[in-house]
Amino acid sequence: MKVLETERLLLRPWKMEDLTDFYTYCRDPEVGPNAGWKPHESMEESRGILEAWIAGEEEIWALEEKGSKRVIGSLGLHNDRRRSDVPDCKMMGYALSREFWGKGFMPEAVSAVMDYAFTGKKLKLLTIYHYPNNSRSCRVIEKCGFRYEGTLRCGSVIYDDSLRDDCCYSMTAAEYYLMRAKQAGFSLVLPEKMPEGQLLSYAREWSEEKMIPGALDHLEDMGVEAWLERSIAHRIHVPAPLVTETTYLFLDSMQRLAGALSIRHMLNDALLKTGGHIGYGIRPSCRGKGWAPYMLALGLEEAKKMGLERVLITCLDTNLASAATIEACGGILDNKMPDGEGALNRRYWISL
Repeated sequence: MKVLETERLLLRPWKMEDLTDFYTYCRDPEVGPNAGWKPHESMEESRGILEAWIAGEEEIWALEEKGSKRVIGSLGLHNDRRRSDVPDCKMMGYALSREFWGKGFMPEAVSAVMDYAFTGKKLKLLTIYHYPNNSRSCRVIEKCGFRYEGTLRCGSVIYDDSLRDDCCYSMTAAEYYLMRAKQAGFSLVLPEKMPEGQLLSYAREWSEEKMIPGALDHLEDMGVEAWLERSIAHRIHVPAPLVTETTYLFLDSMQRLAGALSIRHMLNDALLKTGGHIGYGIRPSCRGKGWAPYMLALGLEEAKKMGLERVLITCLDTNLASAATIEACGGILDNKMPDGEGALNRRYWISL
C-alpha cells in the first residue's frame, strides 16, 4: 500500500498498535451508523476487524493526524458491488472521529486518495455514496468534485437489517483531469486570442519535427494573419473530403503557450480509421511535465459542448506517451489498425 501525505495527515497502512485509537472512534454511536456499520461494542471486536483489514488485500488507510500522531479515521478503496463488471473502477469509503468533524480533514484525505486513484492506479471511474441523512458526508463529496448521479432507493441493507437509500456520486478519469487542470490554471483559447509573436515562437520551436496537430502546419509559411483566416474558416466550411474542425491553444497557469489541440466536428472514412476526432501536441520545451492529460481533458469538455457523445482518438502504436495520455483520460482501446503508410495505430474511444 502506498503511503500518502497531506499537510496535516499521514495516510498509511494500519498496525495493531493503532487498536486503541481505532476502538475509540469506532465505538462512538455517531460515527458507524452514518456509514452503515454498528458501533463497536468492545476492544476485542475492534481487534478482529483491524486484524482482518491488515491481512486483507483492499487498500484501507489509517488517517494519522501529524500533530498528535493519533489515528483519527480510515479511508479505503473498495470493489463497488453495484458495478462489479466495470473495469478499473473502485468505490471510496471513509470514517472520521467525531472530535475532528468540521475541520477539513476528510476533504484533505479524499483529495489525496483521488490523486493516487487516478494517477497511480489509473482508474477510469471512482464512485462514492452516502445515506440521505448524512449531510456532512454529502458536503465532503461535493466539495471534492464528485458528480451526483441520483438516489438509489433501498440501495443498502445496514447492520440492523433496515433499508437505506444510497445517494450516488462518481468521477471519471476525464472529469478528474479536467478539475485538476482548472484548479492549476490551465486553459484553452482560440488562436486569434494569442499574440502573433507567441504563435510564431511556438511554430519555430518545432523546427524539423512534424507539428501536431497538423492544423498548425504552414503557420510560419502562410503568415499569422492568413493562417488565422484559414483556421477560423475551417470551423464552418472546408472542401470535401476534409471535415470542419476547431483548433485551440493550450495555456499554462502563466498564460504561456504550451500546446495545441484540434477537434474535428465529425469523422470521414479516413479519420474513422486513423486520426479520429482529436489531435493534440505539447510543444517540445514543455514535454515531460505531465501536462498532456490536462490539455486532453479540457479538449474533451469542448467536444462535449459541440454535441459529441463520444470521441475517437488515435496514436501510433509506438507512441507510448500519447497512449498513456489517452488511457489516463478514460480511453478504451478498440483495436489497432495500419494507416496509409503501413504504420500501426491504436484506436481509442472516450464517452463524454
